[in-house]
Amino acid sequence: MRWPLAFLLLGLAGPLAAQEAVVVRTKADPAAGAVIGQHVALYVDVLFHNAMRRPPRVAVPDVAGVQAFRFETQGTTVRDTIGGEPYVGQRFEFALYPRRGGEFAIPPATVTLLDSAGETTGSTRGEPVEMSVTVPAGVDPSQPVVATRHLTLDEQWAPAPGGTFKAGDAIVRTVTRTAEDVPGLVLRDLPLGAPDGVRVYTDPPDSEDRMNRGAITGRRVDRITYVFERGGRFELPAVAQPWWNLGEGALKAAAGAGATISVAEEPASGVETAPPNRRLAYAALFAALCLVFWIGTRYAAHARARHAAAATPESRAFAALRDACRAGDARAVYRAYSAWCADLSPAARAKAREFVRPLEASLFGTAAVPWSASDANLLLDRLESLRATRASASPPSSLPPLNPLADAPT
Repeated sequence: MRWPLAFLLLGLAGPLAAQEAVVVRTKADPAAGAVIGQHVALYVDVLFHNAMRRPPRVAVPDVAGVQAFRFETQGTTVRDTIGGEPYVGQRFEFALYPRRGGEFAIPPATVTLLDSAGETTGSTRGEPVEMSVTVPAGVDPSQPVVATRHLTLDEQWAPAPGGTFKAGDAIVRTVTRTAEDVPGLVLRDLPLGAPDGVRVYTDPPDSEDRMNRGAITGRRVDRITYVFERGGRFELPAVAQPWWNLGEGALKAAAGAGATISVAEEPASGVETAPPNRRLAYAALFAALCLVFWIGTRYAAHARARHAAAATPESRAFAALRDACRAGDARAVYRAYSAWCADLSPAARAKAREFVRPLEASLFGTAAVPWSASDANLLLDRLESLRATRASASPPSSLPPLNPLADAPT
């Protein structure tokens, strides 16, 4: 009886010793003096005695009033000597963006330990971190605040505003914003309006985050189409992106000046054409037909993708996300979304972030933004459409058919 007991104790001592040989250190930079909207780097160092078999998985719990991102970059190797013994490990970096002022307590990071085969061997936790955030005078904390050292806004028109327009024509306005050390998701929606006689159509924003040696550059592109229903002179309004200049400690605003458009009452060519309302009806009918065709092709691609990926980790993660959306709880949906997003490509992750903006506004925004079951269903529909698009983009098989048709008779 002594030998089985000895082997049992030895088996239990192995995992315990492995966990005791792990050191987790957490640091926020800056921990004090940050302003609302500023990027605060949260570093989690996980160190192993002598050697690290495999980098662990690290997660940071949700914090009310703080948006947290982890950008996939090359891991930083960390080495240190603790108590005269060598330790080696990896540094994990999270980007925190406070959405209100005050004192924040960042809960301990959760560290999942893995063996060389990727199997879970245990878990441990870091230590909590305190963070102090101020709201500078003149800054409106009820709106998304951008705090950076460099921000630009570029405005382009197609065709040029000084050209000849007639009733029924349209002009496209493209507004591109870039910000240093800020993800594109943080840049707020532009307040858009138009005078009577002009209809406004907006495309979904295109956000992209670029990494260069650990530095983030957020980019957001908004495209707005103005359709002129009648002749006249129209003032298309200016747009502005307020931001806090960290270098100067001052409130700034990057602006697009807008444009003045002169629209003739009759077509310039003198050729009789259909009235503007009829042309818009034709365009709407054509768009509806295109939408029906697009839905059919996406549905077929989605069905193929779900059948092919039925047993993958990504499909299991998305199944959990689907269940959370049907339940409707905002925090559960965000946790399931974060787990599913970890396996996406950077491009797909950026697209998915656009769809989850209302959920983040409900969880992390300063204003009380309600979250409902219909919001969860809409988010699920958009993410399922994104998965269908990724599945349909996979390259087709190059193998010939198993039973090729015989040559047709001449």
